[in-house]
Amino acid sequence: MSVFCYLAAAALNALWLLMGDRLSVNHQLIVPLASVMLAGFGVLLRTHGMSRAEAGSYRRKGLWVLLVYYLAILSVMLFFGGLFHLDRAWGGAVNLEPFYTISRFWSHFRRTGSLSSLFNLLGNVVILIPLGVLLPVMFRSMRRVWLAVPLLALVCAGVEWLQWYTGFGVADVDDSILNFMGALAGWVVTRLCQSIYSWFKGAKK
Repeated sequence: MSVFCYLAAAALNALWLLMGDRLSVNHQLIVPLASVMLAGFGVLLRTHGMSRAEAGSYRRKGLWVLLVYYLAILSVMLFFGGLFHLDRAWGGAVNLEPFYTISRFWSHFRRTGSLSSLFNLLGNVVILIPLGVLLPVMFRSMRRVWLAVPLLALVCAGVEWLQWYTGFGVADVDDSILNFMGALAGWVVTRLCQSIYSWFKGAKK
């Protein structure tokens, strides 16, 4: 049954790639969510009955697959965008004025009431949340704030530098700010959940 879940997730992504941007954004967002749920259910089925050590090892491999899958989707979104109907400027354009783009989108929303401006801002926050979640889950060293926060900031800034350097997309300091907010939020919530779990686990002893 677990193999069926993995094959279903793979088939879903193959169909996604074949259909490309003929699918609406809402339908495309369903694919990674459904894929993660299917694969996660497959992992649960596969690890049922395993010893604690075997199950832990298998889940860790599953997390590595999830990280690679997430980074692949993130790369497409940030550097190409066509699959997600995202408009991308080309040629190494850059904006170094903090909060210029944020204020422009916010002004457009207040002026027109268009939710697309808010979705654009929130999208830049949401897409980096999984990174903030996965790092402290997969790497014990990333549970230390003095290591994790600078790394997340460096990654967010590095993405924009790559966009400028390669000419794929627009390098915008505001994107870095929003990306970092999302990554940091994911890290803080994950660390909070881990701390609460550790506290309950210790209280039971």
